[in-house]
Amino acid sequence: MGRRRRGFRSDDILQGVLLVDKPSGMTSHDVCQKVRYTLRVGKVGHGGTLDPFATGLLPLMINGATRLMPYMQTQDKIYEAVVRLGVSTDTLDVEGEVLATVDASHLEEARIRDVVASFLGKQTQTIPKYSAARVDGKHLYEYARAGEEVELPTKEVEFFAVDISGIERGETTIDVTMTVHCSVGTYVRALAQDIGDKLEVGGHLHSLRRTAAGNLSMQGAITLDAILDQGKEWRDARTAQAEAGEPVRFEAERNANTWRPFLGDALRPVEELLGGVPVLPVTEPMVTAVQGGSPLRKRDVESLPGSDEVRFVPGDRLVLRHPDGMRSVALVRATVARDAFGRLPADAIVLQVERVLR
Repeated sequence: MGRRRRGFRSDDILQGVLLVDKPSGMTSHDVCQKVRYTLRVGKVGHGGTLDPFATGLLPLMINGATRLMPYMQTQDKIYEAVVRLGVSTDTLDVEGEVLATVDASHLEEARIRDVVASFLGKQTQTIPKYSAARVDGKHLYEYARAGEEVELPTKEVEFFAVDISGIERGETTIDVTMTVHCSVGTYVRALAQDIGDKLEVGGHLHSLRRTAAGNLSMQGAITLDAILDQGKEWRDARTAQAEAGEPVRFEAERNANTWRPFLGDALRPVEELLGGVPVLPVTEPMVTAVQGGSPLRKRDVESLPGSDEVRFVPGDRLVLRHPDGMRSVALVRATVARDAFGRLPADAIVLQVERVLR
């Protein structure tokens, strides 16, 4: 999330998880900044970093949805990757300097498939030296750029699937295309190096595209260029109106109502990020109370139209929807079952605020 510019009037109504198809050559932080500025919203955060050369699904949390980033950052990921065997680089990916080349043309397909399959399950992975992980308060990439040696830490990861979809042979290299389904925090470029080392020819990650994060996929995702181009078109139109003596004053609600139809399926409600938890629309007075951390009591819930159709048991999460229907107010947890309401006094606490979404 970037620092808000002085005098930048922003929209705090537009909310949700925006599925962006990240282009190559940009950092995830840069994508956040461009989207925040173009959409004129107050806060944007991303649900898991993609390296600059990588493309694909970058879920962006808009406004109040940023409060749910910890939930996004614990979910597993799926990638389409190409591992090039026979070439090792210092960054373990295509952007690094070549450290060694080995003729890999002798490798048989069966041997490659056996080695790739051996990485299924839980693994101990060495964190790459060109990464943001810290040792003694300093990023590993800072040690690497300074030419300083440091013992690289390890971490436990898990590969749920590593499926080869293609093997293409060059003169001395072999490109292995695969789908990688892995736990959060896994370095796919470290997997590429490990595969190459096990085959004794070296290797690096030649390309990477994320296709899914948790229960979110590329379906409905929007390109960054589409957002930027539309933003420029509307901005030019407002400039022309201002020059004609008819300036358009910025209004958050109008901004949200303008962008939502354009973004369409790319902007998902927060409950989808959480796996489709129940949604309970609340009243304006309840919004103020909930945002102050106040729990909902039995009488509050029973006063809401249709609340008897929303079922829950102790421990279940629910999302409270703002009366404007455009945003969510809070994530709450049930303390009792909905079916037990008949045995409770009117002032019994039934929903506790877990996280305010603003």
